Amino acid sequence: MTVAEPHPAPTDDLDGDLDGALGDLAAQLAGLGRQDLHDRVHAARVRLNRPNTVVCVVGEFKQGKSSLVNGLIGTDVCPVDDDIATSVITVVRYGESPDAVVRTRVDGQPGAERIPLDQIARYVTEAGADDRPHVERVDVSLPSGVLADGLALVDTPGMGGLGAGHAAATLAFLPFADGLVFVCDATRELTAAEVEFLGRARELCPTVLSVVTKVDVAPHWRRIVDIDRQRLAELGLDIGVVPVSSTLRHAALARRDRELNERSGYPDLLTQLQARVLAPAAAEAGHRARREALGVLDTVASGVDGELAALDDPAARDALATEAETTLARLEQLRGGGSRWNIVLGDRTTDLANAVTHRFRARLRDTTTRIEEQIETLKTAEQWDELARQLQTEVADAVTEAFIGVEDGRRALRDELAALLAADDVIAPGAHRTTRSVDVDGLWRARDLDPAESTAGKAARTGLTGLRGAQGGVMMLAIGSQFLPGAGAVFLASNPVLLGAGLLFGGHQLMEERKRRLAGRRQSARTQLRSFTDSVQFEVGNELSGQLREVQRELRDEFMALIGELQQTWTEAANAAKAALERTDAETTRRRQELTTRRQALAAIRGRLVEGAS
Repeated sequence: MTVAEPHPAPTDDLDGDLDGALGDLAAQLAGLGRQDLHDRVHAARVRLNRPNTVVCVVGEFKQGKSSLVNGLIGTDVCPVDDDIATSVITVVRYGESPDAVVRTRVDGQPGAERIPLDQIARYVTEAGADDRPHVERVDVSLPSGVLADGLALVDTPGMGGLGAGHAAATLAFLPFADGLVFVCDATRELTAAEVEFLGRARELCPTVLSVVTKVDVAPHWRRIVDIDRQRLAELGLDIGVVPVSSTLRHAALARRDRELNERSGYPDLLTQLQARVLAPAAAEAGHRARREALGVLDTVASGVDGELAALDDPAARDALATEAETTLARLEQLRGGGSRWNIVLGDRTTDLANAVTHRFRARLRDTTTRIEEQIETLKTAEQWDELARQLQTEVADAVTEAFIGVEDGRRALRDELAALLAADDVIAPGAHRTTRSVDVDGLWRARDLDPAESTAGKAARTGLTGLRGAQGGVMMLAIGSQFLPGAGAVFLASNPVLLGAGLLFGGHQLMEERKRRLAGRRQSARTQLRSFTDSVQFEVGNELSGQLREVQRELRDEFMALIGELQQTWTEAANAAKAALERTDAETTRRRQELTTRRQALAAIRGRLVEGAS
């Protein structure tokens, strides 16, 4: 007996005619020789059939995160060890064949190294982290049916205390993810810190699930799950709680036992991921693909209409030739660095950089001032540990706000540039002048992790939007958290029990010594606080600068490509007007029939696209 996994329920976009309409449109574009537009439609079709959906798997150390990822994909790819914890992010997504690539960053320069799958543990566990300090993440591709619909699973390092660095860093990453799977085991109910973390995560991420692992070894797991559900419900948190057993899942897959697989809880987890994460992503991919296809269709259809008009009316032909010459000159100006949209792009990017960095530095300054004031009242190690957790949480919030600010600014800037080009009245030949030249809603294109890939490869593998920028916060906070919680040790001697023992032997002199040492320890805390916030400001500042440069390049390249598409459209219109002068009557008749057939085919495709949208 085989183990059946749930697959995406057919949607109107996927099961209906949208994919077929995109395929037919791509064929028409190939026939017209518009490879540029063909590539756009092909990329939209790939995204439609495999929308990029990022789900982060997080939790404390030794809760079964890696085992959960392995159970979901049905392959032991993430290292699982009772004594060695994961220390590097692992991204698992679909690929036609198994593959693993180590992503590094040395002196700000990215690097990549392909490795065998059985060597992954050397790069992602604590055992190998000391020898390979520059590893940012490991990208794994697998031909898994669960991943085939665009799901990308991010296996994160254990958080090591929900108030400490990794938890704060995870919160900073969540605005860039589509879903979060929070992992805890069935030996205990959710702690107050975990509930607080889930509440904050729900504010930052559209979908959050709590997965209770190891139910096969916890006899009272049902009571634990009920308590967790009731507690989350009382707080008004829309968070599903799913009990699972990775051990039963592994055995079910090995034996192909459907009943055992049901008992493992994984089918329920996959169903919830499908309903809460994958289905919305598929619907959004369908809307984007339809908008992009209609924009491309407007461009080519207007070109066909313009050429038909030129064939039927000499005056229209002459007007088209004149307009093509004028418009091509204007488009060439738009490609120049002195064009209005290019100047606005540079100015607004600078403004965005100044605004984001100013807000970030102001928040760090306020946090530093507030923590310094509280340091003056510190006496015990426990107080310092609590203060360190508060510091890291506030810094994580500042990092989150900074990267979200960049993303919001990018969207606003894209809309402004699109409006500028629309105001320039540069549209496809034959189109009515009230038509917008740029569809703002249709301009979104997934950002790529591997820019050296082909267009089709990019479309199939994009979707971890903002990962590099957000990961800068992740890595920075992970580094900072290595020394901040440990700084509580400087207050160890301030423990009241130890101080009481000292008083028995030291009297007044020891009290004075205690005051002197306490002042020294507070100064040490202030020094470490400053060191931490300075490191944060330096690391995040560099990451923000890189992210903003990438935003500027991305928007420049995107709008340059759109201008290039319009240039090719108008060049073909000019060539068509010129060719009409040289055709014989028979050639004109044949060309008119060909264009009429093409226009009918494009109109039929438009009808299917519009009908599917209603």
